[in-house]
Amino acid sequence: MTKTKSPTCPPRRPRRDRAVPPLSDLDMRILALLSRHRVLTQNHLSQIVTETPIRTLRYRCARLARHRLVGRSRPYRERGSAPHHFWPTRRGEAILTGGPPPRGGERREPNPLFLAHAAALSDLYVALATGLPAGIELVRFEREGEARESFAGPARKARAVAPDAYIEITDADGHTLSALVELDMGTMSHRRLKAKAAGYAEYARADAWCERHPFCPALLFVTTTEKRARSFLASMLKELGRKTLLLTCACDLARRLTRISTEPRWRLSADEGAGVVDLLSALREARRPHDEEVASWEAWRREKEAKTERLRSDPEALRDHLRRSPRQDWGFDRLGRSVAEALRITLEGNDPLAGSERGAFRVLGALLADPVEISIGDREPTAAERSALDDLIDYHRADQLRQVDDLTGRLGAVPVLRRARDQLEAGDLLDASDASALALRAEDDRRSRVEQERLCSAYLAWREGEARRLAKGQGFAARLRRGPDDFLEEVDRRALRICSDCKEIAYPDPERVRYRRGRSDVASRCHFCGRGDLLDFEPPIGG
Repeated sequence: MTKTKSPTCPPRRPRRDRAVPPLSDLDMRILALLSRHRVLTQNHLSQIVTETPIRTLRYRCARLARHRLVGRSRPYRERGSAPHHFWPTRRGEAILTGGPPPRGGERREPNPLFLAHAAALSDLYVALATGLPAGIELVRFEREGEARESFAGPARKARAVAPDAYIEITDADGHTLSALVELDMGTMSHRRLKAKAAGYAEYARADAWCERHPFCPALLFVTTTEKRARSFLASMLKELGRKTLLLTCACDLARRLTRISTEPRWRLSADEGAGVVDLLSALREARRPHDEEVASWEAWRREKEAKTERLRSDPEALRDHLRRSPRQDWGFDRLGRSVAEALRITLEGNDPLAGSERGAFRVLGALLADPVEISIGDREPTAAERSALDDLIDYHRADQLRQVDDLTGRLGAVPVLRRARDQLEAGDLLDASDASALALRAEDDRRSRVEQERLCSAYLAWREGEARRLAKGQGFAARLRRGPDDFLEEVDRRALRICSDCKEIAYPDPERVRYRRGRSDVASRCHFCGRGDLLDFEPPIGG
């Protein structure tokens, strides 16, 4: 017969070690601190949680250990008694994070070497959190898991550095000082030291720090003896050399970590360990290249802003700046061909800027996206700006017309001046190069006009004789109907030509034919531009 429980029988009470006790805010804070730092001693907790009496902390820690929410041990010490060392159990972490109860059993008690190393890292945290000078604060302390940084090494091979800790300190000026920390309790072999140095050297050569940090953090190597500190410095200098942004700092305070933030025991790779400085000086030295670069960039930015403002407000300065630029294609054609040409003409001039030129260059300064680099922006000119640019075109057109008139009065209406006038009256400007060479080209045309007149006189004499020869060669009856004057147009059609460019009559040049094949009684080139592809001459009606 199966026995059944009585409905009045009280429920079985859970085992004491499996029950979750009521936890206070202090209990949860202790669990959180242990979860973050992995190992803390009773002394660490009393230095961190300063507002709570030591007796209360001891009671709470013992209670958490009794309920198996934290692990506890007291390592062997040659002299005196070591404080209790605490670490979080899997059950305690589950309660802290709200996760499910752990399966597979609890963690084993850490071995003494791990316990000593983890406790020393906690010593470092407490020393930095409580021992820094006034106005200087530890704002970030990450253990190995969070501090690990992966990067791509040679041949894109996946590599990583895993410092024991990463720290950030804010100084009195609000500057962040950061460092990767390697803590050696005297147990790291020489081969391991060299491997660490090689890994950090590769990290520095790959500039892997750029992915997470605004500047390269210092590498703090904390060990037990000065000899080991110097050995690690020598390994880093051999692997990387002095010309690197990764500053290596080494000290022998691993067993006296309470002094690490104030005692000048740090030797730097920058001077090959010749002198010693304190921690803040070492961290500031690591940040110094970044600050110098920022200061240099700020000075350059301020200088560029001042220069930009001057170029936008001073048309003369903008013209001088454009003249000194080796580049000539600034994108001015986007404003229109006439505007671009008017601006180039102003750049070619040496006289002080006229009113319309100053106005147009002030508009140009406003339209340039970067006056220093001389890049035209995408913004379209406003109506007022377009009017100022049109005034510049009108100013240069009027000036060029005056130049053409003056040259015409001195040299006559030679072809180059006639073409220039037609172009200006059509609304276009002469190119800056054409305008500057206009007087020389007009003088050349004047000399060509003299040659044309000489050839014209010789041609007219020859033309009369050629007309009489043609008339005389007719029969008797034909001579009665057609005299020499009737053959003049025929001679002109055969001998004369018209230049399509200069619109001038080309006359035969018997002297030139001596050195070239061709007929001496037919024009072969233009006397002004020298072109040989001439058009047939058609005498004017009634001429």
